[in-house]
Amino acid sequence: MVDCPHKRIRPLGEGAVGDVHLCVDVFERRLVVVKWLRAEVHEDSEAAIRFTREADLMLGMTAEGLIRVETWNVDDYGRTWMAMEFVDGLVPSAVIRPGEGWSVHRLIDGVGRTLDELHGEGVLHRDLKPDNVLLRNRPDGWEPVIIDLGIAKWLSEEAATTTGSVFGTPHYMSPEQFRDTKHVGPATDRYALAVVCYELLCGRPPFDGRSLPDLLQQHMNSPVPPLRVPRATDAHEDGSTLHGSEQEYRAAPALDRFMRRAMAKDPGARFTSSAEQSQAFQQAAMADGMWVPPRQPAPLFSPLDLPKLELSSSRDELCSVFDMRQGPVVLGRHEACQFQVTSRRLSRLHACIYSHRGQLWIADLHSQNGTVYQGRSMTPGVPAPLPSDGSEAAIRLYDREIRIRCVA
Repeated sequence: MVDCPHKRIRPLGEGAVGDVHLCVDVFERRLVVVKWLRAEVHEDSEAAIRFTREADLMLGMTAEGLIRVETWNVDDYGRTWMAMEFVDGLVPSAVIRPGEGWSVHRLIDGVGRTLDELHGEGVLHRDLKPDNVLLRNRPDGWEPVIIDLGIAKWLSEEAATTTGSVFGTPHYMSPEQFRDTKHVGPATDRYALAVVCYELLCGRPPFDGRSLPDLLQQHMNSPVPPLRVPRATDAHEDGSTLHGSEQEYRAAPALDRFMRRAMAKDPGARFTSSAEQSQAFQQAAMADGMWVPPRQPAPLFSPLDLPKLELSSSRDELCSVFDMRQGPVVLGRHEACQFQVTSRRLSRLHACIYSHRGQLWIADLHSQNGTVYQGRSMTPGVPAPLPSDGSEAAIRLYDREIRIRCVA
């Protein structure tokens, strides 16, 4: 057993058997993401087996569009954990608006190339959906990254589940996946990618049954509904969005034909590769007039205007300047802290300042005596933004007051 060496900053998500946190690696001065199974999940349970299978599977993956898993282990409390790289980005729905064919293509092309690479290595995803994709910030815009392989399997293996078991997210599952998760192939992942594509174009998935049986029947028997893509200019004079019967939709006959093939009930009738599917989507989007590349690709968020951080403690006669582009800064009395304060009343790893989405943040690292920022006690797991205009701020780590200022 090895205790997780990373300190929690804030929660990122929570599931039925575990949770995900943004953490700091104080020794290597970087952010990481750590998934924990809850202690009550027995190590021999099916959930724990799937968790460790995902970790082992992703440790060996080198696909560029797949999040990198670094290590996993079981801590002293019996909790299994897995450490992954931190991707500074946004979810697709926060970036891609309905009807933006060029942006939708960029996502399905990038995700599709990663899927083809995984399939080439003999791995199926089986749970592709928008929640499992993150758009990584880049100077020329963004690139999609698959961030979860929770129920993936080797194509050549006998599945860890029994015949008749169903795993996946119903809104994105193919007909054959509803029948039996054990007997699926690469066409299953491409079906899910087509559903994601449909949802991004229309703002909703193609099938939206109120229950699992409803969704099963729709995916297995119902034809793909025609795309209803809102016109980008539909708005009231005051700028508010039109709703319901007020909304006008544009026809997309070429994309409708694309969807019928991409979501065919018979896996053999679908596209034979994600690359072929991506090319067909591009041609259809162009034919329907939904292909408008941005004039000047821009990052999702701008770099820090004032990228350096000045920290000073008059009581300890300390004054240091850190380039925040090189990683987070941890404050505390541990010798590995970038800003080390000698007071024995401080926690070893007390607080952390880090950059996220073009903004500097401060977080209490579940310290023993707490962190006070600008006169208010901080709640662990709830970071606060630092001033970005160069003005000075103050934090108090128990009996130590530290002045903070962002500088050029």
